[in-house]
Amino acid sequence: MASQYEVRTASDWALKSEENIKIAALQPHKVGWLLGYDKLLPIHSRWIHYIWESDENRALQAFRGSYKTTAIMTVGAIRWMMFHPDERILLTRKSFKATAEVIRSISQAMETTEIAELFKQAHGRYPKTKINREGNLTFNFKSTISPEGNITGLGINQDLTGHHYDKIINDDIITIRDRVSRAEREHTDEAIMELATNIINPGKGAGWIGTPWHRKDGWRRIRSFARIAQFSIDKYNFLGEEVIEKKKRTTTPYLFAANYRLKLEKDESLLFSDPVYSKGWDFNIRTNVMAHVDAAYDGDCYCALTIAAPVSGYGDDRVYQAIGFCYEGHISDWYDEIVKICRKYNVTYLYEETNADNGMSARDLAAKGLRMKTYSEGQNKHLKISTCLYKVWRNILWAPETDDEYMAQVLDYREGSKPNDAPDSAASIFREAFGVNNSGSSVGTADIAY
Repeated sequence: MASQYEVRTASDWALKSEENIKIAALQPHKVGWLLGYDKLLPIHSRWIHYIWESDENRALQAFRGSYKTTAIMTVGAIRWMMFHPDERILLTRKSFKATAEVIRSISQAMETTEIAELFKQAHGRYPKTKINREGNLTFNFKSTISPEGNITGLGINQDLTGHHYDKIINDDIITIRDRVSRAEREHTDEAIMELATNIINPGKGAGWIGTPWHRKDGWRRIRSFARIAQFSIDKYNFLGEEVIEKKKRTTTPYLFAANYRLKLEKDESLLFSDPVYSKGWDFNIRTNVMAHVDAAYDGDCYCALTIAAPVSGYGDDRVYQAIGFCYEGHISDWYDEIVKICRKYNVTYLYEETNADNGMSARDLAAKGLRMKTYSEGQNKHLKISTCLYKVWRNILWAPETDDEYMAQVLDYREGSKPNDAPDSAASIFREAFGVNNSGSSVGTADIAY
């Protein structure tokens, strides 16, 4: 007979119903094992108990990659339904799309043999789905009638009013968007207060999960009414030193401190802040759309792709719309994606320096149909970023589809910081294509076309 520390299969669960229910109650991370989440540990059971089993507001900050969403949102919700079949649960994330992914995971988990057997032991019958709409699940073990099902999923950008819930779990509703946009911080703040005061049933509390991003983000509001437990990488590194060392190399210092050490560094020395976002890329602009790729070949660098175009009608100063993308790995792995993006945004020319590979990747991209312009870089990187990009920073309208990693690298840039591929690419496109502070520091711009 498997001991309670060896429960991993459906046959193990079927041995003794009373023992299995007790295991699910006391060690819920083992419910995750049944679903293949074998990296869940006893600490994840602590997190599930802490967030779910309280009628007060409780918050938990844990480092990125710590499986907090899997444990608390997915496994926690399944386990809570076993013991509270009539309670109405609301799960929220930043966007409805992100929440819907969790709801789908829960729906799929409830259809597995292992979870079905466990629920039968708890309720005397197998669980069956009565309602399964995107963002809404209702099961046959719910005996009460209410507009809300067992589990509802919403994004905080949706209308949150009109419904009430017995349990609300909010996961990653504060993201890099709150760091880069004051308007986003204000919207998140309003959603937090709505969830904490009007959506939760009186006498009940909500759970808040995530990592900090900005000194004035929503965590400041949550801290005013909820107790916060912190699990930083410094004290609870169960990912391994090799993983953390790679994160240090591939994450900007500010983001590593915030997302892994749960600390916000002072940013007075940073050059770029408060990017201005547009409502979206204007595809009506089809001429003079330029792009630049900062290529990666090995190590921990990123391929950074920047697309920009002048926008008219904004007074005397020249204003640009821009969008940025980041890709991990060798540039050759991203040829097709780069071509696809450049065609989507009607790019006229794609710029690339030839220093690292003597123009080989530029020739490859040209062979795939892109019109290339190449140059030999001769300017100090920090000087280029601190002049060419800094000069136009306030005149850039960033498309909201810009990759989070791309914008994080720009915002966290300071001399010597890495990764710095995104700000390097952004500075290069404005210097090469639009002549911003171009003092002749790039050499021999040439066309490559097939």
